[in-house]
Amino acid sequence: MTVRLYLLRHGEPARRDIFYGHHDIHLSERGLAQAQAQAAALAPLEIAALHASDLTRARVGGEAVAARGADRPPLRCVPALREMHLGVLEEQPFAAALATYPEHARLRYEDMLDVRLPGGGESVRDVADRVIPWIRGLVREHPDGGRPRNLVLVTHNTVIRILLAFAAGLGAAGYTRFAPALGSISRIDVDPGADDIFAGATIALANWRPSLTK
Repeated sequence: MTVRLYLLRHGEPARRDIFYGHHDIHLSERGLAQAQAQAAALAPLEIAALHASDLTRARVGGEAVAARGADRPPLRCVPALREMHLGVLEEQPFAAALATYPEHARLRYEDMLDVRLPGGGESVRDVADRVIPWIRGLVREHPDGGRPRNLVLVTHNTVIRILLAFAAGLGAAGYTRFAPALGSISRIDVDPGADDIFAGATIALANWRPSLTK
């Protein structure tokens, strides 16, 4: 029995000079083209469920997938799929953050496994604690019924890293081993009937970037 999780990282954001996690930001023109390329790549796919983060940069990608192909399920936008909250750094331009919050702004992404920034920030483990139970519940809702079920998630860098790390048997700490690109597609195959859906998971595709539509 197989459920296929297609993990789409949103396209390029309209601004690349600020810290953004929960901060809502739109896609650039290139990001919109990346979203359309992802949607075109998945157009032939029979989709059982389509979910996106409720942040604009992911929701737009979900809407693009929903618009391609017949009999698409409704797009459902959920906060559980949001990017990691960056606390006081949210929406701060890099230069201003370095001046105002130098200790926090100089942290490496690789240092964030157990670090929560002040102002409501999340650690990577915090993100895993909200994402993994939600994913397990979603998969259980979609038993394959004798053939693979395809579930599409349009989400963010940290979320996809965590899911790939769990599929590889590394747990949240393995997030640094993966680097999904903007506009990329990855796929994890899981058994919805297993006690732990990640125990026998297969990473069937990682970090594939479909060609942009001209």
